[in-house]
Amino acid sequence: MGTSVGPSAGLSPKYQRLIQRTLRIERQPKLELQNERQQKKNTKSLVSDLDGKLSSLQSQLSTLTDTTSSPFDGRNASAAEGTEGFSVSADETASTGSYSLAVNRLASEDGRVSQTFDADKSNLSDFFTNNGAQTFSVDVSTPTDSNPDARTSIDVTVDSDGTNNKEVLSDIQSAIDSAFQSAVDDGTLSADQRPSASVINPTSGTARLSLRSQQTGYQGRLSFSDSSNNLLSELQVNADQIANDTQGGEITEVGTDEASSKLTSEFELNGLTFTRNSNEVTDAVDGVTMNLEEANGTASSFEVTADEEGAQSVVENFVDRVNEVITFLNEKTNVNPENGERGELADDSTFRRLSRQLRTDATRPVEGQPEGLNTLADIGIEANRDGTLKLTDEDALRTAVRENQGALKDLFDGPDGVATRMKERVDQYADTGGLLDSRQDSIDSSIDRIDDRINGLDKRLQRREQQLREQYAEVESTIRSLASQQQSISQRLF
Repeated sequence: MGTSVGPSAGLSPKYQRLIQRTLRIERQPKLELQNERQQKKNTKSLVSDLDGKLSSLQSQLSTLTDTTSSPFDGRNASAAEGTEGFSVSADETASTGSYSLAVNRLASEDGRVSQTFDADKSNLSDFFTNNGAQTFSVDVSTPTDSNPDARTSIDVTVDSDGTNNKEVLSDIQSAIDSAFQSAVDDGTLSADQRPSASVINPTSGTARLSLRSQQTGYQGRLSFSDSSNNLLSELQVNADQIANDTQGGEITEVGTDEASSKLTSEFELNGLTFTRNSNEVTDAVDGVTMNLEEANGTASSFEVTADEEGAQSVVENFVDRVNEVITFLNEKTNVNPENGERGELADDSTFRRLSRQLRTDATRPVEGQPEGLNTLADIGIEANRDGTLKLTDEDALRTAVRENQGALKDLFDGPDGVATRMKERVDQYADTGGLLDSRQDSIDSSIDRIDDRINGLDKRLQRREQQLREQYAEVESTIRSLASQQQSISQRLF
């Protein structure tokens, strides 16, 4: 709320200036309160900035103290240079070691075709004329977590009025597509479990029905139950034989189980032969995923090692977040030696104490740790004179990741670990309802009180201005009256 000091109606400029000067003097306490309010707002902004930096550090400390997934448990899996048959990756459950892998066969989808029909002849048209509509079923793989071998049967009804073989095959294809689309629409199947059907033309005068699963391996095979008049047998789609240019059947030998099926992938791992239903193999070596990409039969090696680079990245982020907080506190709580200026928080013992505590937490030896791995300095992290940290020896850190992961983890997340005690410290400040929240609430309350005082001063200044106007107006009125009386007396005397 402001105070009007504009021209007062009826007052001479001399008295207007007197009012302005008087109010300017009496406004000084308000200006001081406004300055104090701005300082409080500046302090709140600094506290908010510190809160953001501590929250970033808190997040990094949570990563380092995570008991379910330590950043030092990471694994790298890499194939030998020039390997083309496969690629590999690993998670934290993998054990380090070397392996040999050769891919002999890739897993494939189950493909079936009918026998070859003369497109313009009426074999199939006569079949439907004689037997009427036909219903058969196709079984597809619908695995679940609890039952990976689960299968679902979908009924297909065909009632064709085609006049030649090609038209009838097209009607059968449409009926299959419609039945499986309905199963997808009602949630019986997922879209990636639905097989595809098509009519192919090996020559301009021939036609065949083709079916193909979307899932690989023996698990992803198609199986059939024929219609009452054996339509599938007439087509030879369900024939237990390898299809050729004329006869129908299997494109790839389906077999009777995973071991005998040629639909499965086959590879040799450390000299032993394995088969799987997929080209993504996750259960041959614990924690290792092998993606089979080319069946070249050539043995190549791959190695699972500790993820030194990932661990170093996490440690470097930790150092950066600590330094961000320490540098901020140093700047805001210390006196600048070059110009003698005091930091905005130099008089706040809470924040000066936090800076010292973080330095101590970062550098104090960790109890219960083996000699040579009980301080950050042992893994190449040195403390600078200003309390900030610096990774000066990457080899020391990588050696610890490679050779002593357990002790390295405990250095950070043990009961007295560096990250454990720093997180306990930071939580006191950065958690909801912590010291920073309390400090900001206190500042807000101070600002509210200052605003109340400023509003009170504004009202007092308004009253004071009105009072001065009235007083000077009375003075002017008195002077005019006296002048008028003097003029009247003068006229009478002279």
